[in-house]
Amino acid sequence: MLKNEGKKFFLVATADMTRKKNTCDWINDEYIDSVIYTAADYMECLVKLKNAPPNILITDYSLDKAKPGQIIENLITDPESKVGMIVMGSKPKNDQHMDAVALGKLQFIEEVGNLEGLKDALNKVTNFAFQAEARDFKLKFLKPGETLIKEGDTSQNIYIVRKGELKAFKEVPGGERILLGAIQVGEFVGEMAYFNSENRMATVEAVNDCELIEIPPQTFEKVIYQRPSWVKTLFLTLSKRLKRKASVQKN
Repeated sequence: MLKNEGKKFFLVATADMTRKKNTCDWINDEYIDSVIYTAADYMECLVKLKNAPPNILITDYSLDKAKPGQIIENLITDPESKVGMIVMGSKPKNDQHMDAVALGKLQFIEEVGNLEGLKDALNKVTNFAFQAEARDFKLKFLKPGETLIKEGDTSQNIYIVRKGELKAFKEVPGGERILLGAIQVGEFVGEMAYFNSENRMATVEAVNDCELIEIPPQTFEKVIYQRPSWVKTLFLTLSKRLKRKASVQKN
């Protein structure tokens, strides 16, 4: 059994109930704390790929409600897709999709139901799929006095403070700064601009050397969904902000 950091998400697309059960059972045996979605046809698969993109899609070559291989075309031609794909069934006789195979994004299992073949294919797509997950966020470093967010900016990146302390303030005419509060280790930064689809409401500056996790807005929901501990951190941050706002209004 493989021990993995964080949940690993799989989507199994097949109308064959026995194949679906065997594949899901194998994934649960091999991966700790895995989450498995299933789809019975092409349209259901597309919806789940869009709403909750998995790390790896394991699919029949031919799915109901689509031409054979259509799901491969969809993912291979999407430059933003970070989903690794294992296809069960027919393999194209020409060199079609060989670039994706070479990258580790795509693997074929011609002998359907071959769990050893599935294991081998999964090993090959694992690096692509699970390293792609790391590209959903990155580390950002700030020196004392360096600005993370500027009031009025349109960017919507979200941050989590891993090290250091920052301060948030508003600037008023004449250059005066009104301090809004400190931002400590473990807190989110910049989440309100994302939630409200608004420009930045304050400037945030590093007090000392800081290390933050930077999450692009387009991957925020996926990243949060896959890391329940970050959801708790987000709620704690929002709770602290609400209490601070209530205290200011009371005074």
